[in-house]
Amino acid sequence: MPDGVMRWFDEEAGEGLVVRAGQRFRAWAGDTEPDARQPGARVHFDAKEVDGVARAVNVSLRHGTRVSRRQDDFATLAGARRAEAKGPEPFAGVHPELLPAYLAHPIELVRRWADDLARGDVDAALALYAPDARISVGDVKVAGRRNLQSLLEGHPVRGSRRRARVRGVDGEFEAVWEPAEPGERGVAVRCRVERGLLSEQRFTDIHPVGRAGAPAAAPFPIEVVVRGAVAREAVAYARSRLADIASLKGRRVLFARIRLSELADPARSRPSVCEVEIDLDGDLLRAHVAARSMHEAVDLVQRRVRDKAEHLEQRRLARRRETGAAAPGRWRHGDLPTARPEHYERPVEERQLVRHKTLATEELTLDEAAFDMEQLDFDFYLFRDLETGLDSVLERLDGGGFVLHQLGEPAGEPPAATVPVVRSPAPVPTLSVDEAIERLNLGKERFVFFRHPRTGRGAVVYLRYDGHYGLITCEESP
Repeated sequence: MPDGVMRWFDEEAGEGLVVRAGQRFRAWAGDTEPDARQPGARVHFDAKEVDGVARAVNVSLRHGTRVSRRQDDFATLAGARRAEAKGPEPFAGVHPELLPAYLAHPIELVRRWADDLARGDVDAALALYAPDARISVGDVKVAGRRNLQSLLEGHPVRGSRRRARVRGVDGEFEAVWEPAEPGERGVAVRCRVERGLLSEQRFTDIHPVGRAGAPAAAPFPIEVVVRGAVAREAVAYARSRLADIASLKGRRVLFARIRLSELADPARSRPSVCEVEIDLDGDLLRAHVAARSMHEAVDLVQRRVRDKAEHLEQRRLARRRETGAAAPGRWRHGDLPTARPEHYERPVEERQLVRHKTLATEELTLDEAAFDMEQLDFDFYLFRDLETGLDSVLERLDGGGFVLHQLGEPAGEPPAATVPVVRSPAPVPTLSVDEAIERLNLGKERFVFFRHPRTGRGAVVYLRYDGHYGLITCEESP
């Protein structure tokens, strides 16, 4: 039973069209289950010839994490007080003049709270909490304003005058009081800031390094690769942050690889680069960000991995696709734009081809390719289109949506996909690798998609972040 793409289905006429590798098969309602009648869906079917016409029978939906069935939004905010609101209005605290500053710079709220606690001013620290703030100490939940006050008044940091080290991004921060003496335990407080107030906190102890009671190792293997002058503290911080995500949405992390790079280029405003690859129960998640410091890059990449895992689970449960852009008055989880590393403008005469990958391209629908590209955090994706059977490249546009490049003659009809895809009218040239690199340099494009003259398969040459070239080719047909 082969796979194909349901290009269209007319419920009134009770007829549809299934396409596979350029071949077209008529499908009737009696031979097609209702869930498989969604345009752009990947389907199983049997090919049968009836009166000289190829037909698709026993058509059923191919269930999986990348199948599109419904395109629902996560939520609508038509009745919200403010366009950006996602919950009730915050209460009128005792620092109303500071709320605008905390909305714009939430890390300053955490610093203010840590300073108030270290000075012993519990009332000032309490004024920075949201009324429905969720507090936990280890596995114990702290409920009620009175219990929270008792917690802060009895906390060992209160009145110590010790300055906390605060870092984090995107509303998630950590305030750390390091151990003051050898063998002493420090304190770490994870904080979430929403609408200029503390909405969630988790208090944990920092165990002394190299002593009894030290924290256990990560529950899964972590490989760390360091390039450049990366501080040992940053490596330990990356390990601890990644070890915190031992499970994502109920799925186990089997393996993780971290690449930390400090780029020795004073012209770069974000020289710290963090790359993470995670094996999540067989699904590969990848994130790649740059920041002003390595700690900030680690925080950004951990947040992005959590968002990707959340999106993966939502697609697994609902089997729906998101276009990647929120419509006015609507919101979606996660952050679409990521802090991409800056390209190093290496002179052309110094560039070399430093990486060559050969892929056994899998047949995918456009929706599946777009989903894989998002999970792998790529700007373009080389695959074999299930509908046409052609080697193809899906390119992400900066303003949202995708462009489809394919070998062969461009088709006249629009692509069958639920994500916004336009087909490139330009034919794919036949070039040698050297000719493709020359075109890449002259056109100043992100990549060049071309037909390899020896294999006849699609290939991509692209400019890496370090200014050198990379090459991706398809596995030769047997």
